[in-house]
Amino acid sequence: MMKVILFDLDDTLYNQLEAFEFAYHRHFADSDIGAETLYRHFRVYSDALFEATQTGELSLKAMHIARITQAVQDFDIDLPERMAIAFQQDYEAAQQHINLSETMTQILNFLTSQQVELGILTNGESNRQRRKIAALKLDAFIPESHQFISADFGLSKPERDLFKVVEQQLEVAPHEIYYIGDHFDNDVIGAIDAGWHSIWFNRRNRPMTHQQYHPDHIVMTEEELFQTIKALFETKQ
Repeated sequence: MMKVILFDLDDTLYNQLEAFEFAYHRHFADSDIGAETLYRHFRVYSDALFEATQTGELSLKAMHIARITQAVQDFDIDLPERMAIAFQQDYEAAQQHINLSETMTQILNFLTSQQVELGILTNGESNRQRRKIAALKLDAFIPESHQFISADFGLSKPERDLFKVVEQQLEVAPHEIYYIGDHFDNDVIGAIDAGWHSIWFNRRNRPMTHQQYHPDHIVMTEEELFQTIKALFETKQ
């Protein structure tokens, strides 16, 4: 029986590319790379460097500089540090104006009407992630007690311990939780290893990195996600 649905935050509850596009057009408008193409490279480096920020090997500022610097280097662009910092500042500024899409709002309203508990489980620095939650006005759907940010626990996805801490705080069994996220390693593998159900929201059409892991459902768009969620409740009835 499903009791809880948890969402990842970045590029799951909202389209992270929109904020990135703002910074891209401010700094690389003359480039023919394309915002989505650069964003894919940016995410690869961001994900690869994230763990180093958790262990203290790399400061958050250094990671922010490195991920955009390395991303544009893939296209033979040498980015001075001051421009990398300016890019990050514009990216962060745009993140303060993010919104839930109409479809995602419909999803959250539907789940609320079904009286299922909702939550967030996201990697990241606490204040930064909470600012995004506030910008998206997610408090209207998800109580603060169900907003789980990795830095608050000294852990990060896909560590099984993080999923288990969340599970214990929610006081539910693993098979009673569905987790929805865009990152195969962090979200899908993390959830499956914890015994949770998983929905892979593959918004960017990424390859499956480990063939032995099989999410319960794979969706590519918010509309597909909505239909999948509604079908879960029809089956439940």
